[in-house]
Amino acid sequence: MPAVIGIAWTVYGIVTASLFFFSVGFTRYYQHKRESEPFATIVTILALTLVLATLALVPIDIFLVSSTVDSDTGMKKSWADPDTIFWMTLTVQIVYYVCYGLIALFIFFLIPFAYFYYEEYDEDQTRQQRVSSALRYTSFFVAISVLLFLFGLFVKPSHRPPKLDLDWLEKLLTESNGEKSLSFLVACLFFLGMVVFVVYTAPGLSILPFNMIKGRRRIEAETEDVDNSLAVNRERQREIQAHYAGTNKPISGRDQRELDNLDDEERILTRRMRTIQEDQASIFHRILRALRPFEVIIGLLLLLLTLVLVASIFLTIVDKITYSVCGNKCGYIISHPDLFNPINFILVELAKVFPLDYVFMVLVVVYFFMATMSGIITIGVRFLWVALFRIRKGATMPQGLLFASVLLMLALLALNYSLTAVVAPGYAHFGSQVYCNYTEGGQRDCSEHAEKIMPCDIYAPTEICTPTIASTLIDRIIVNTPFFGIVFYYSQWAFVVIFVLGFIVALFRQPRDNADVNSEDVEQEEQGLLERNARHHYGANTSTT
Repeated sequence: MPAVIGIAWTVYGIVTASLFFFSVGFTRYYQHKRESEPFATIVTILALTLVLATLALVPIDIFLVSSTVDSDTGMKKSWADPDTIFWMTLTVQIVYYVCYGLIALFIFFLIPFAYFYYEEYDEDQTRQQRVSSALRYTSFFVAISVLLFLFGLFVKPSHRPPKLDLDWLEKLLTESNGEKSLSFLVACLFFLGMVVFVVYTAPGLSILPFNMIKGRRRIEAETEDVDNSLAVNRERQREIQAHYAGTNKPISGRDQRELDNLDDEERILTRRMRTIQEDQASIFHRILRALRPFEVIIGLLLLLLTLVLVASIFLTIVDKITYSVCGNKCGYIISHPDLFNPINFILVELAKVFPLDYVFMVLVVVYFFMATMSGIITIGVRFLWVALFRIRKGATMPQGLLFASVLLMLALLALNYSLTAVVAPGYAHFGSQVYCNYTEGGQRDCSEHAEKIMPCDIYAPTEICTPTIASTLIDRIIVNTPFFGIVFYYSQWAFVVIFVLGFIVALFRQPRDNADVNSEDVEQEEQGLLERNARHHYGANTSTT
């Protein structure tokens, strides 16, 4: 085995281990301090590690195929014989299929099972009864996955696009029935992921950098606002109490409810004031204030990265609709980008010094992950307009963590398509590979014709240019089922539109409060308020009947 292959897989192993510890820290940071479930926690950690590791495989895939070509001659290196390339790409393909299969297993079985297992908790139930109930509910999701897998067996490849006779395209249309079924199942997950990607990731790309740039409100101003709110609250309580003081008149139900609400509001405001005072006196807060200039600088850099990423997406989707080799019949695939793509240019240049491109790609993946998480925290886990769960530091219930992990898995799966097809299509398809486009005497030789060394594209000879496995899997989905290609393409337009709207909202959004209103204590206070209001409502109904 060539040394370059061993180095690549070693780096991948190190990064995967780092992503595991990142997932552990991320889950521990958000999970509820008291209401935690070990099984749900483990499933969340493994799910996040799996999807991040799947994305981290993309730059390894790119590096391996890029290393097979000598950039000076535009020919294959001596060690890159067909047999070596076959086993190298087969290994990467197996790892991809294992990762995609495990992702489907988590989404359709393990995560639903962990969710229902926690929901079925009851002191009177045995563990066997909980497992049995959870399996009964989970069977619905398993049935959906089996139906999708079977349906994929009967999806026929699309007809070859007109006026195209490419070895590259022919290879995309040949695959086994098992690969076809798994590809269809993964395509369905990509489809769901695009919804999450547009709804959460697009606005999150603006929310995250602007939160860092704007920071939090000045403590003095927030303290003054809370003081004023407390003064108004207490004055209103005094007015209601003075109205009934010295009389035998019973307090009306309306005034009593208002007093109860004012009392709850006063305790929440008092708690917020105490939190502000504790933060103001803490060493951690002083350190954050000292590091505030660095936070602004990092926020500006992330905002710049955001604009470059969105510009790359916009330029590529314009490029696709203008220069696609076969239009919507093959999902707007392009031979090579004609418009300048800044992310693609950066990655191609960094690929010359491994592992700089790998580091940059992992950073982009983590940034998309954090942007998606910012969107989920801000918007909440919702079904249409109904808020299901809130993601809160140290106060997220196990069900919320599991829902968030599903959303993150789907969004990062969609990111797999976006990275390959629109963010950096040239780099993601062929990396830094080039080929000699000059033939003399039936032999390719560019030793005296360096200008004939061209970047690889889909028209390049397949015996020199090896496409990445990631691009092959995604292009195979797009070519064999153009419906998904069309949906994926226009979802990128929706992504750009939502990003612009989110950017405008984030630009004029007020800075965050210093008091962590998402804390566990406030959550319990709000829960108590809901229960108390429910009791008053029940008592009022009883009295009327």
